[in-house]
Amino acid sequence: MKKKLVFISNMAAPYQVKFCYSLQKHFDTEFWFYVRREAERPKWWEIPLGEKCKILRFSGVFPKVGYFSFGVFSELIRFKPDIVMLGGFMRWHWLLLIFAKFFNKKVIIMSEPLRNVSSDRDQSQSLMNKVNSSRKLKWIKKLFSRADLYVGMGTVAEAQFIEEIEFEKSKVTCAMYPLDIEMYFEHTLRAEKPNKDYTLLFANRLIDRYQPLFALEVFKVLKEKYPNIRMLINNDGPLRSECIKYIKTESLQDIEFITQIDSWNNMHKIYEGADILILPATYSNGNGTIVEATASGMGIVVSNQINHLEFYARDSENCFICNLEIESFAEAIEKYIEKPALFLEHGNAGRQIVEYLKNENTAKKYVEIFERYGL
Repeated sequence: MKKKLVFISNMAAPYQVKFCYSLQKHFDTEFWFYVRREAERPKWWEIPLGEKCKILRFSGVFPKVGYFSFGVFSELIRFKPDIVMLGGFMRWHWLLLIFAKFFNKKVIIMSEPLRNVSSDRDQSQSLMNKVNSSRKLKWIKKLFSRADLYVGMGTVAEAQFIEEIEFEKSKVTCAMYPLDIEMYFEHTLRAEKPNKDYTLLFANRLIDRYQPLFALEVFKVLKEKYPNIRMLINNDGPLRSECIKYIKTESLQDIEFITQIDSWNNMHKIYEGADILILPATYSNGNGTIVEATASGMGIVVSNQINHLEFYARDSENCFICNLEIESFAEAIEKYIEKPALFLEHGNAGRQIVEYLKNENTAKKYVEIFERYGL
């Protein structure tokens, strides 16, 4: 008989919903969420939840408390999971930890690196450490010390859990995010365009740390030399009005905000219609758009300020990793334009590199982790 596993997290992100069903082969799995989607996420993020995923009853968000659900306790009694996996060091998750341990359940806490921010919408890249967040980290250690395993989303989080929070090293590991990339592998690899009418894609939300205005500056430089290029840019985020203002001020042409996505399952078609991904981020804990573009077979130009690039991006092998300089990004993109054989070379190499990040393989990796730690 398969063990029962439940994962409890903030919102029903599409890639998590799909990952739930990839885990069914290994566990009797259910994923529960406090809300369908957060306010800043587009409507098309909502996908069918199926029988194994649900929005918890009597749930929501309280000021200073965060996410909560009064219905989660009855669900835990109904499902009787062997393993309870909690997404984040939330105050409510401390209650769930106590509740689960009362019934002798195994508890896993999963989290991204903890940033030193005033709210979830704060875009600072500063991470919590013993100097800037001593009291918060001591509080986290005290409240969550009874967990059986702490899984950092990447090696940066893993190191933070050990060095800054001081959880027992023997109870800390790391894993990769689940990603929904299977459809991207079906795209045709990019090829030479005689008129050099290549399409750049800025796929990330329009927020400070992803630097959409920087990307527009790069486009402006390239447009002077390659008048037929165009750009697709994400339509969501607080910097949208500033991007529009910059486009008008600089009289830039052939830039389209992405508004035609009607569902998560069709999002991959945006990548299919583009040639080169650009991401000049000042901080990211590893970015799904890079993996999606890699699986799609695109050219890729990203900054060297992104965590965990070594897991799916190898400079000059399947992408170009640049310093945060306009000239550096423009020159890298120009390499694809002037030597289009790189599309085939990088596309084939990239797909081999990210094959292991397909959901079925990620599920196997999670099983290996759980077995290694006796869960």
